[in-house]
Amino acid sequence: MAKRNRLQPRRVDPKSDQKIDHVNKNKEQVREYFNNARINIDYSIIKEDGSGKSFIITSGLQSEGKSFCSLNLARSYGSITENKVLLIDCDLHAPKLHRYLNIPSKPGLTDFLSNKNNFTEVCSYNRQENFYVITSGTKVPSSSVFLSGKSFRNLLEKLEKQFNYIIIDTPPVLQVTDACSFAAYTDGVVIVTRAAESTKPNLKLTIDTLTKAQATILGVILNDVDFTKQGYGYGYGYSYGYGTREDE
Repeated sequence: MAKRNRLQPRRVDPKSDQKIDHVNKNKEQVREYFNNARINIDYSIIKEDGSGKSFIITSGLQSEGKSFCSLNLARSYGSITENKVLLIDCDLHAPKLHRYLNIPSKPGLTDFLSNKNNFTEVCSYNRQENFYVITSGTKVPSSSVFLSGKSFRNLLEKLEKQFNYIIIDTPPVLQVTDACSFAAYTDGVVIVTRAAESTKPNLKLTIDTLTKAQATILGVILNDVDFTKQGYGYGYGYSYGYGTREDE
């Protein structure tokens, strides 16, 4: 019975043999920042039952870099051969992961939750970077219905039994409530902010909003830091800079 209920990923994505880079400078430094973030996240999540760790990557507002962080964290976890990593695009309003990876956006998550496609058809494996991905899927009129429902919670429970790490990219919490609708069912949330643009009031409101949704705040990644200047500060939890504004 257990084998019958086991979710089987799709075949290897044929495009995954060609690794796509999205940072044109300081690639090694960027990789190191995300490796450090990975280590911090791992230490922030303690699970005694041996199941996989699931966490949300979000931001307060759009264009702060959350999708790029999600992808690079998946790459970082995937760089460890024995890890089985899943990246899910739950930003059903403005999905970007399929564009970063140069793969179709559908069928994806919404098609699976709508019983239009099975898991094999919506989950593919990026062999070059050693992680699985579920894209957003067909656009739906009310994304919160899909993400707050029992079907999605049951899916997460099954996935945590099959993957070591589940990274979930969601819409900005100050603009869409989707992340708050299921944040309490994950192991925590990582907030992405953009240096010199994100404001302290917005960050505080983002944290307050997630806290009210009973989410565990794992930390903050500070994006787009100019390391040529002195005096930049580290935010709540941990913070790392990467890339350019063209990355998101």
